[in-house]
Amino acid sequence: MTPLFLRKAAGLLPPPLRRAASGAMLDLMSLPARLADPERRGDPWQSLHNVGGGDFARAGRENLALLIEHAGLERDSQVLDIGCGTGRMAAPLAAWLDEGAGYVGFDVSESAISTCRRTFGSARPDFRFVHADIRNREYRPSGSIAETAFEFPVEDASVDVAFATSVFSHMTLDSISRYLAETRRVLKPGGRFMFTGYALTPERTAAIGQGQGHLAFKPWRVGAMVVDPKSPERAIAHPLPDIIAAIRQSGLDLPAGVLFGNWLPPTQYGGGQDLFTACKPAT
Repeated sequence: MTPLFLRKAAGLLPPPLRRAASGAMLDLMSLPARLADPERRGDPWQSLHNVGGGDFARAGRENLALLIEHAGLERDSQVLDIGCGTGRMAAPLAAWLDEGAGYVGFDVSESAISTCRRTFGSARPDFRFVHADIRNREYRPSGSIAETAFEFPVEDASVDVAFATSVFSHMTLDSISRYLAETRRVLKPGGRFMFTGYALTPERTAAIGQGQGHLAFKPWRVGAMVVDPKSPERAIAHPLPDIIAAIRQSGLDLPAGVLFGNWLPPTQYGGGQDLFTACKPAT
């Protein structure tokens, strides 16, 4: 656990510097695990692209299992990784997907995309990594493309399974709506989209007000809550009815509802955020 005074000090920095400082602290904290576990020695450095703490490889394997279970991922699936980072999901997918199955990942971080290309370029030439110069106040404030105007770098109806892990938890509802519409565009009929985020119900909002939960969310606007009002995209929780309405307005269905993660009780699965699996109608 990072000392409280260091976390408070880091919180005073502008978002890019805060994320770099937080990443450096996570790198220092991970050194014992990296030295003890050979698998951890290949973890990307968080100071280059901070994707949060924890076991990089294990998180990838756990998310792969969720994709198989909830999104119907198969070995020949065409996959879209929204916010691919430094390859936390590309790594297990490179080992699991058949050659030629097809994978596209995009991210706002140039360094993360460069890392993925170096890591997977020769081993999986069917994997494509795209830098997206998207503007986000937390992750890329200098980006040239608004999230609400971004077009995914794949063709219409070309994707079997799309996913976005810990992406919508850093986006406003307008931006989420755009990404949902783009997801519907690129999915094949019957294709599935698994994503995570923070969903609010009246009971959960009351629990947050009582100091429960892993994150100190504060009221923001239109029922949403944020960790840092000065940088809302640091972490945003949206009312569950608003998320469901955005899914349906995009033309996607939500047949299985939502599974609540362990960031706030009650918990329905082991992930740190709430899990949604939407699908594009087959006809």
